[in-house]
Amino acid sequence: MAVFAVKSIYLPMRYFGTDGVRGTAGRDLTAELAFRLGRAAGLSLKPRWALIGRDTRTSGPALEAACSAGLAETGCDVLSAGIIPSPAISHLVRLRKFHIGVVVSASHNPPEDNGIKFYGPDGLKIAPESENAIETLMDSRPENTSLGHIRPWEEARRLYQEFLFSLLGRDWGRGVRVVLDCAHGATATVAPELFSALGIEVTSVGIELDGRKINATGVMNLAPLRELVRAEGADLGVAFDGDGDRALFVTAGGEVVEGDRLLGALAPHLLSWGEIATPAVVFTVLANKGPEEYLRGRGFSVTRVPVGDRNVSLKMRDMGIEVGGEPSGHIIFGRYAPTGDGILTALCLIRALKRLDIGLEELVHPVPLYPQLRRDIPAGRWKREVLEEGEVQVAIEEAQRALGESGRVVVRPSGTQPLIRVMVEGPDEGTLRAALEAICEVIERALARRGLPGEGS
Repeated sequence: MAVFAVKSIYLPMRYFGTDGVRGTAGRDLTAELAFRLGRAAGLSLKPRWALIGRDTRTSGPALEAACSAGLAETGCDVLSAGIIPSPAISHLVRLRKFHIGVVVSASHNPPEDNGIKFYGPDGLKIAPESENAIETLMDSRPENTSLGHIRPWEEARRLYQEFLFSLLGRDWGRGVRVVLDCAHGATATVAPELFSALGIEVTSVGIELDGRKINATGVMNLAPLRELVRAEGADLGVAFDGDGDRALFVTAGGEVVEGDRLLGALAPHLLSWGEIATPAVVFTVLANKGPEEYLRGRGFSVTRVPVGDRNVSLKMRDMGIEVGGEPSGHIIFGRYAPTGDGILTALCLIRALKRLDIGLEELVHPVPLYPQLRRDIPAGRWKREVLEEGEVQVAIEEAQRALGESGRVVVRPSGTQPLIRVMVEGPDEGTLRAALEAICEVIERALARRGLPGEGS
């Protein structure tokens, strides 16, 4: 079944994408814009207490200060957790009853980018309707309001660790050897210490808090982790992204395991252990068809939603489903938390492997994968408009017909970068390659008419 990018799915927003506001720091996302976003969020959501955190990017302190100042102008008191994984903000907002959470991060984007995303008191990223409401107040000012206070909250990282201990227990990790790649991002502040405290033997890389290197390794470049896992003779490797809300895994033999295959393998065990109540999983449209078929063969229902962990979370909540996720490594254990947490995902996996007394390779081996090819096309500001052209729509339809009932085509604008993402899936790789090339050729031709490829478009 083809998935098309159509006008009806786009929200009329100037700043927010699928995961907050993102762009090149100092150009697209300036300190002035961060201040206005903070002030507008304060005016719209009316928080009394806010918690803010960031990743390691060099632009982070300035943007955090500006957004905090905007919130404070509306009378909101702001506590800063400093460098901390974004899921920690989600957890602590909910557990400590903050009215709003803010994360300054561009997740997996390159170091020169940054972003701002907001969490509600339930720990979920705020809904598109709330983002729209914030945008309507970007030029508004508060009236007769005393300034709020801004101060550091040094307890945040310790409380985050204690929260994870409370969920999963202590001292159960002995006998496991793991390589962690923290991608020079926010997980470097907590993950190595936390894993070691559980008794896990840890080798850590990417732990320098250097925002100029963020995402040079980790989920965006798994080659160093694959080599190190084999060299160290580790049981598995864990790769985080810059803000720590997702994780990908490497087997002892160096094979990469993405989130959809991991969920396909884990979910039946979670059900048998009573850790989820119903045989149901939420995937996104990008999830491989193999894990879906594997789960359906074991009595599970599989629901697909548009890309984005927020979409997964909302569908899980609406349908009472307790587990879901994305191939990119956003995994949500609804019994524990409403959002993806890379550290929590890794610990849940390691604990399951210990309980089963098997390795990661053995766990995922029964779950098949259909061949899948992907390509990202730089598209500048035209990433949505180009997909609405008749020529592009026809190319997508023709590719879907060529793949037949057993194949899938997903073409969509990235919600976080100026890219068009193309994915084709099916049983025959030769047919997939031809379909991918045909779609990309038409898209690139349409972009060339607008002056792309090129910078600054």
